[in-house]
Amino acid sequence: MSIVAHLPRRALTLTEEEAAAPPTMELAGRKRATAEERALATTIFGEFHADSRHREFVLGCLNCGECTTGCPAARFYDFSPREMLQIAQNGDATTLWDAMQEKIWACCQCYTCNMRCRFGNDIAGIISVMRELSVRHGIESTRRALAPFGRSLTLLMTVGTQVSSDMIQPDFFRDWGPFATGSDKVWQVSADIMRKAIPSDVLQTTRSAWEVSVQTSLELFRIYEETGVLDMLRGLDPDLTEMLVDIIEERREEFAEARERFGEELKGMQGPVATFSG
Repeated sequence: MSIVAHLPRRALTLTEEEAAAPPTMELAGRKRATAEERALATTIFGEFHADSRHREFVLGCLNCGECTTGCPAARFYDFSPREMLQIAQNGDATTLWDAMQEKIWACCQCYTCNMRCRFGNDIAGIISVMRELSVRHGIESTRRALAPFGRSLTLLMTVGTQVSSDMIQPDFFRDWGPFATGSDKVWQVSADIMRKAIPSDVLQTTRSAWEVSVQTSLELFRIYEETGVLDMLRGLDPDLTEMLVDIIEERREEFAEARERFGEELKGMQGPVATFSG
């Protein structure tokens, strides 16, 4: 008797319960997309190709592989700029959806692929468009990928940076600080003179890098609001968005109080206005 006869049998047709919620299948380590995910993939595919940046960034592919050869991420991850470009050019909704699950987040946005591309494609740019769409639609894999970076995102959106000067250590940046080499030959000045041009307080503390004026913060927030960044983030991480909104409101109140206080002081000032001539 063959071994097949001992295998469990099941009907080839789905029951009503299975038809309402089809069982998942494991294909190449990932689950088969649900009906909702397939519909979302089709929507994203349409928006992706309707984006004006798609026509600007995707020109064609010579299939030379230079972009992947120079890609740092391709050395360590299952990632290829050439594959991303070819998906953008000839892929369908399914291949685009698969790429947006994990691969687009392997790109470090160094733009080496752009410099290597002989056809002038903006590969890093089109990957950014994929990332933007994944955030805008709140894809679950995107939530998981960005969850550990909440603190960094908060710093970026409140002070405009997540790196301070004292994080630059000579062990990791040997062309900076006391181990500087080569710069003195290029600029014809010694390393000591170059280091004197850097304010000492900037080198010693994070305070100067992570404190910005209230007006600058409000300008950043206004950009986020008018460009829809906050709405995109709200769909991805509502808690983080509400925290940022609270920071925005606190900064606005602080700015309004300062403007009112200094306005009253200016009104109370007496005496002639100083003028300069000559």
